[in-house]
Amino acid sequence: ENNLTWTATKTDLIELVYALKYSGAINGGAAQVKEITESLETFFDIDLGNFYKTYSEIKSRTKDRSKFLNKLSENLVSRLEQDDSI
Repeated sequence: ENNLTWTATKTDLIELVYALKYSGAINGGAAQVKEITESLETFFDIDLGNFYKTYSEIKSRTKDRSKFLNKLSENLVSRLEQDDSI
């Protein structure tokens, strides 16, 4: 039983899907966007709708094109630095 709920935006999850795809982190890069999306939709019990359209909107950003991934990285680095100071 999965008790995890996606609480960020759907766009954030779609950004993560594409990052996972293009990083080659799943199935050595052989996993398709649709497969990754469907797996995460099932895992988080969420409907991401037209994720291709959302990706197109992400691509059209003129500033901070990977804002969710940047935020993830910033939060992790901040926590690592915080742990180092303990």
